[in-house]
Amino acid sequence: MAQSNLIYPLESLHGKISKKSKTVFRRKSVYDENGNVIAQFAQESYVVENPRDWKKNPPRGAEKQRLDNWTAACQRAKAELRDELLAPQWRQRFVAQLKNGEDDAPIDPRTHKPKIYTRLDCFVRAAIFRSLSR
Repeated sequence: MAQSNLIYPLESLHGKISKKSKTVFRRKSVYDENGNVIAQFAQESYVVENPRDWKKNPPRGAEKQRLDNWTAACQRAKAELRDELLAPQWRQRFVAQLKNGEDDAPIDPRTHKPKIYTRLDCFVRAAIFRSLSR
């Protein structure tokens, strides 16, 4: 993926320049629980070489099941983090995994140890997704 260094007046670009353009620009941001921006990553750009036509080639079989599980995990995670009884349990589990990682977490290729999540919402989604995918 290419890195983009932009200067004034264009400090940030999001999306495509035109509808037919294959170059996409983005800048990832990290938000806190209140929706405030904590950090922003570098401006990035990448080229979409072979975009998928979802109407001609919709997901089927195992791919569809995986997408459905991910959708369900995202919805359930959002609901459980809003729940006053479940949210503290998730926070406790999240803090515990910061030290060692969970046993069923995927292996991080850089450290060859269980992945440690740095964001609560991502951790909850991934944990629920793993439970749905078994």
